[in-house]
Amino acid sequence: MSRNIVLALMAAGVLLAGCQGESVGEFAHQHKVGLIGGGVGAGVGALAGRAIGHSTASTLLGAAVGGGIGYLLGNTQDKKRAERYDWRTPTPLTGSYWRVQRLSMPNPPTYREMYLSFAPNSQLVTTQVLPDGRVIQASETYRIADHTLIINRPAEGGQQGYIINADYNISGNTMTISSPDFSAECERVNQIPVAPPMAAGPQAF
Repeated sequence: MSRNIVLALMAAGVLLAGCQGESVGEFAHQHKVGLIGGGVGAGVGALAGRAIGHSTASTLLGAAVGGGIGYLLGNTQDKKRAERYDWRTPTPLTGSYWRVQRLSMPNPPTYREMYLSFAPNSQLVTTQVLPDGRVIQASETYRIADHTLIINRPAEGGQQGYIINADYNISGNTMTISSPDFSAECERVNQIPVAPPMAAGPQAF
């Protein structure tokens, strides 16, 4: 892994650590440039929504969709639960890191490496290392309901808002995420790759 990639991922780890104790809104506001920036639409939920391309029983797309916390589509009771949901609630995925081993969807993105980080306060951060070594990140909101991973984000930067419902299953150190026209197989890692602290700060990326 090149030095620039390692430094960029080190900066990602610092950002993720800094999100603890912040609300979703505070996190998104404070890290909008560093975390989201050019990565709008690069989150795993956005990739799934774009692959599916239209609203379905497990996908809701639209300009007025994706604010707040996500819910089980078509489930009125869960939508009410979501309105009262405490974003600090720990989930089976909170604090875990995953390397995407396989991503199946129509017209998948081109990347060298991809990681999913389930940070506290309901933040799912997708980190992509592109073929040219650049690193882009996107932050989405997530929630777990039964065996469903719910990912959402409001409209921004020309991208539609969305709510994605996907089945997820963990077996040992492997997690599968699947919804119609989209699936991912992930391997648990201890953290996204980082380098030991250096005297000089991380370079911009």
